[in-house]
Amino acid sequence: MARTVFGNELVKTFRRWRSYIAFVTIGIVVPLVFVAMKLQADRAALGITRSIERDFVVLGNFLNGYFVTVFLMNSLWIHIPFLLTLAAGDQLAGEATGGTFRILLIRPVSRTSILFTKYLVTLVYTASVVAFLAALSLGLGLLLFGTGDLFVPGRFIVILPEADAIGRILFGFA
Repeated sequence: MARTVFGNELVKTFRRWRSYIAFVTIGIVVPLVFVAMKLQADRAALGITRSIERDFVVLGNFLNGYFVTVFLMNSLWIHIPFLLTLAAGDQLAGEATGGTFRILLIRPVSRTSILFTKYLVTLVYTASVVAFLAALSLGLGLLLFGTGDLFVPGRFIVILPEADAIGRILFGFA
């Protein structure tokens, strides 16, 4: 019974056009940001290296696919939850049009089961949006900017070797 309700809710969620607002928004914003960064790459790299060259010897390019992916991930941390809230709120608010009431008339299912199923479907939706963001930003970043060591500025300067960069970035998206 629970598997049937879960499958039904999953199909309903991904059939709604509102569920794709997050995917379309990410699909538009990420390429725009990366193209803008690519057009300004020389100026940005010069600004980063100029401030660091006073204290360190700089070899290579800080502005690579890993850096721009981390930059984008840190830039969108407030926007992605908003996009996810649209679909999560629609899970309960769209009940009348969603068809869950019809299922309850056919087969009695407990409210707890329905709410837990909606929670699980929201988790699956969230994971798919974050996976799409990770794949698009990492793939497009590596395509436009290439590879190299991951430079993470912040309170401390952290430089991770390329072998550790992908694992850390994927862990950051998780």
